[in-house]
Amino acid sequence: MEENERSSAVGLPRCLVEDIAAHLSDEIIEGKIQPGQQIIEADLQRTLGVSRAPLREALLKLEGQGLVKILPRKGTFIRPITPRLIRESFTVRAWLEGLAARLTSARPDPDRCDHFEVILADMGCLAVQKNFKAYFYRHGDFHRVFIEGSDNKTLMERIGVMRRESLWLSYSITYFEHHHQASQETHKRIIALFRKGDPDAVELAVRSHILDATDAYVRFLKETYPDLPGAD
Repeated sequence: MEENERSSAVGLPRCLVEDIAAHLSDEIIEGKIQPGQQIIEADLQRTLGVSRAPLREALLKLEGQGLVKILPRKGTFIRPITPRLIRESFTVRAWLEGLAARLTSARPDPDRCDHFEVILADMGCLAVQKNFKAYFYRHGDFHRVFIEGSDNKTLMERIGVMRRESLWLSYSITYFEHHHQASQETHKRIIALFRKGDPDAVELAVRSHILDATDAYVRFLKETYPDLPGAD
């Protein structure tokens, strides 16, 4: 049964389920609820002022997004961040986003590279201001240009789910504090390849960018957060 059909079948207001899921997603991504932490449903019901049914539905939605794990007879837990999870997720993302970049490059748009340049300039300004939370989101905007430019809805949906899985903001902010210069240089090269209009080179550059970032991100997490599950 599709998600909307399932909710309608039990008479749940879709907007309430979406609001609860969005609130919890933000809490997880921003690190206010820690990886591996158990979600106590009774506490959330009191805090959010909601009943059990829409909360359960929202948690199922978050499980589908890869943000939580629901274990029978044990409860719901925030999905832990491990080096293995990062490597597996980022590897698949690298190939999917590379494909999106290739498809986008094959669809000429005279304004696209100017859009890239504006975002990259914003990233540079935010790095100077040391506003790495905003930098993180602007970096996501850069990738969104070529993901949405692919005009492939299935591909966009798959990438969207995977990007949500890997967006633990508190870790990524600290990562970009240390790696923003390399990040900006890489994105400059990607823009240059888009300007040349070479789909093969664009695909390879985006794929390599994400795979290289995977290794750097895993090393960073192991060094900065040695108590992280699987970081030894």
